[in-house]
Amino acid sequence: MKMNDDDKILDAGFAQMRAQDVVPSEGLLDRIMMDADSVLAANIAPPVRTKQGLGAMVLDVIGGWPSFGGLAAATVAGLWIGVAPPAALADISAGYLGSTVEVPLFDTEILLGLDG
Repeated sequence: MKMNDDDKILDAGFAQMRAQDVVPSEGLLDRIMMDADSVLAANIAPPVRTKQGLGAMVLDVIGGWPSFGGLAAATVAGLWIGVAPPAALADISAGYLGSTVEVPLFDTEILLGLDG
């Protein structure tokens, strides 16, 4: 590719800039250090903590309301599957364990100790 006048001017400017050692001034370095010190001082200050109740702390630990909703849905689903298991689940457990054992949940004889 042939160089035109604009390319020659740019090439000369780049060559001149490569020849110079660019060193930042002392004033610039001082301002940078003052800014860095102010940022560090802001990050070192302890955060202001507000007193919160046990429920709010537990909610923060599990991840807030979205996580609590998922946890509640999984709890209800697990309880539902435990109380009224689907027929396919009984077949799978019978295949692994050999037989299934059914324990009545609200049988008055078991509650009163009159079984057998």
